[in-house]
Amino acid sequence: MEHNGLFLRDDLISYIYGRNSDIIFDLQRFASAESEGRTEKPTEHKIRKAREEGRVALSKDLPASLISLFSFVAIYFFAKYIFDILISNMEFILENATNLELSGSNVYYNYLLIPIIKIFAPIAIVAFIIGVLSNYMQIGFKVTPKAIKPNFKKISPNVFKFFKNQVFSFTGFFNLFKSVVKVVIIGIVAYLTITGEMDRILGLINEESLFQSIIFILKLAFDIILKSTIILTIFAILDIFFVRWQYEEQLKMKKQEIKEEYKELYGDPNVKSRLKQMYQQLLSEKKMLEEVPNADVVITNPTHYAVALRYKDNQDNAPKVTAKGKDQFAMKIKEVARENDIFMYENVPLARTLYNDVEVNSEIPRELYGMVIQALILAYKHKQKEEVV
Repeated sequence: MEHNGLFLRDDLISYIYGRNSDIIFDLQRFASAESEGRTEKPTEHKIRKAREEGRVALSKDLPASLISLFSFVAIYFFAKYIFDILISNMEFILENATNLELSGSNVYYNYLLIPIIKIFAPIAIVAFIIGVLSNYMQIGFKVTPKAIKPNFKKISPNVFKFFKNQVFSFTGFFNLFKSVVKVVIIGIVAYLTITGEMDRILGLINEESLFQSIIFILKLAFDIILKSTIILTIFAILDIFFVRWQYEEQLKMKKQEIKEEYKELYGDPNVKSRLKQMYQQLLSEKKMLEEVPNADVVITNPTHYAVALRYKDNQDNAPKVTAKGKDQFAMKIKEVARENDIFMYENVPLARTLYNDVEVNSEIPRELYGMVIQALILAYKHKQKEEVV
């Protein structure tokens, strides 16, 4: 089937990718962020990074329309001031036309440059202030050196890529549609304004004063321009919402990207959890080693286990485990016990049972009373012997 010179084939996939077709049309240019797997809102880090690179949700239409609007408003309010300068300058030139020396530099300076500066300075100041404010209201104030860093790729851009991204895209079609609508509406406004004054326009033929005719035409032109700039400002306000939506769509992230960013900023959660556990373990071991000198006896097997016990008549109902360790930490417990002359009682089953079944700062179970009391008796005898010596 032929339509407008394009061959529409039944095989849609072949049509899209250009297989056996006369036109290649990439529908991926219209793909949304969700269709690309980017379903998550951008994180604060990504937004801040994009802002540092100069990528912000900035509508260029708003400053342009507001500058135009307020510039013409400034012209309206400064019209008498501008008119007085022009008339005064013209009167002086006409009155002294025979006496002026055009070869003198002061003539151009006094009667050309200075009047132009006086006329355009107020309007330029208003335009500058409005331009700064309109941008500040959208994105705030931030200096981004990366945005002004020279990029030689922009001097010699990829033309095909530019057309692909800017023309054959949703943004390109939206901007085209917006421009066409603006032209149509402004044309309608101009047409209605002129037709509304058509009787007076036709009456200018019989107008005796040329000056009044010129004033009327200027007012009519100013009226059309003012209405047009107001319409452009309304479109610019609507464009802000589109730009912000588009900006958020461009910055949307995949779930995997958010995970990778979190790892980059805060580290792998698993590694972080493991480090935290190791840190807590080190603190716990340090605290247990500090309790070993206060123990009454340390139950050990030859190499693998060491459990420190303490029993105070007035405080404890039963002997309590104050420190325990395995392998390397068991060696540290025995080392501290030797340094503080704590009696070490070797009993393999008892050491393993205490290590596996009794937590630190917990009292031993009743079934272990017999073996533990025997160890404490030996510890007390060892202590008495040391005191005698």
